[in-house]
Amino acid sequence: MVRIVGKLMQIAGLIILPAAIILQLIFDDPDTNESRLERTGQDVFGFGVDGLLVAMIFGICVFYLGRMVEGYVGKQ
Repeated sequence: MVRIVGKLMQIAGLIILPAAIILQLIFDDPDTNESRLERTGQDVFGFGVDGLLVAMIFGICVFYLGRMVEGYVGKQ
């Protein structure tokens, strides 16, 4: 059971970055350099390069934690 959770965490870690790239491509408007995810009048970043970096780091962490969980079960 725990091994399955570890595998699912690894799969989620592999899916996070491509999903973030697709979101950035869908919601980014290159003509006006604006994002539909931005709220007007507020200093909130859209889903740009900074969001992709956060998603990449989060995906790496989730993947590594899943690998550690799967490895922990294998040693028992």
